[in-house]
Amino acid sequence: MSEKVTSEISMAPNLFDYYDYRDFLQDFYQFHKKRNAAYSYRLFARKAKLGSPNYLKLVVDGKRRITDRTLYQFSRGLGLSKDEEKYFRELVMYQEVSDPDSKDQHLKALLKYQEKQRTPTPLTEARVKALTDWHHLVIRELVATRSFKEDTHWIVKRLGGKITEAQAQESLDLLIKLKLLRRNSEGKLEQCEALLTSSGEVPGHLLRGLHRFYLRKALASIFSVTPEKREMSGLLLAVPTHRLKEVKEEIKEFRKKLNRKYGMDKNADEVFFTGLYLFPITQKAD
Repeated sequence: MSEKVTSEISMAPNLFDYYDYRDFLQDFYQFHKKRNAAYSYRLFARKAKLGSPNYLKLVVDGKRRITDRTLYQFSRGLGLSKDEEKYFRELVMYQEVSDPDSKDQHLKALLKYQEKQRTPTPLTEARVKALTDWHHLVIRELVATRSFKEDTHWIVKRLGGKITEAQAQESLDLLIKLKLLRRNSEGKLEQCEALLTSSGEVPGHLLRGLHRFYLRKALASIFSVTPEKREMSGLLLAVPTHRLKEVKEEIKEFRKKLNRKYGMDKNADEVFFTGLYLFPITQKAD
């Protein structure tokens, strides 16, 4: 089970953010325990009509599993809606099945539910114009890592000394002003929207500028980053021009899948850039 700082949960956990049902159950219990000291595993069992008063704890600790028989009882104890109940069932099956093909099918079902429930927030032109310097969005992602410190010296160090402490502070202030970051009930910085995407209204030259920067960083990483922390691969393929739109859509879907699956992991400890590029290497003959 992945590590989580459950003692700092200030909002009810969103089931659709999870790929491990035990992590969700642990966060669910910690959230209700924090709100009401009298909340207990026994109270959950009573609401779910489970025979064992500590069944929830046994499942969270990995000593028991949720079966077809107890799945509905857990859904009732958690107070899930119909869509949440369906997602929870897929989540349990995804984790418990061992067959790779079956696991892949359950993962696809989870991603479909997530896409229905959580659409990435479009970045407007006003936001993107203010974020033309590369480090702003990197700092926004850095805030989501588990070790983040709201300390400009620490931020500068994590960005390889490429910006000044003054720039780091200006970036934090800007991200808060643009409502890309906010302070939670404990005064700690967090992302307002977990998933972002560029909207159709963003001028192409702004996006091209960001792409040029990351292409240069990708080239530099060939010599400065160990193979264990990067992936450089390419593919040459002959494609009918009339199917180019299909290829582009598949690339976009793959990017969205990565964003949904990994972009909200509470155990993030590093910020990475993933670039998927498609361009013609040949020219049509006259």
